Amino acid sequence: MAITRTKKETIVKGLTQKLKGVRSLLFVKFRALSVAKISEFRRLLKKENIEYTVAKKTLLAIALRDTGKEVPEKLEGEVACIMGYGDELLPFRRAAEFAKKEKESLELLGGFFPGGRGALEWIPKDIARRLGAIPSREALLGQLMGAVLGNTRKFVYVLDQIQKQKSN
Repeated sequence: MAITRTKKETIVKGLTQKLKGVRSLLFVKFRALSVAKISEFRRLLKKENIEYTVAKKTLLAIALRDTGKEVPEKLEGEVACIMGYGDELLPFRRAAEFAKKEKESLELLGGFFPGGRGALEWIPKDIARRLGAIPSREALLGQLMGAVLGNTRKFVYVLDQIQKQKSN
């Protein structure tokens, strides 16, 4: 059954409101996913202030245009929208993790990510995949601390050896 014009307008208004508050936006192509897996994925995302929405591509395009965004390439297949309201990288990371787990069922298509001036800019799918591979902030800080402490330890060891050499 076709959607009525008023229902379409309501959907576009809702999407527009959601898109205005978004900090990052990712488009994914999904296929052959069970309702249980999608529900599990949605629950995981919801806990982290991320929303998974499926809408007709034409309605999504109208809502994007209303918020000043435009997708430069045509999105093929069944497309879902993952909207992040907190950490900008988290939607990309969670989608990449889920895509890796579900193999061929989910594909990152590209999205919008904060650019140089803070405004959301279009990023293609290869960059979206790379953003999904970036570790969390905590993991990066741990790696940095490991590198700093490792070099500090080596430096102290060298100083200790110099002191021992001078004392002999």
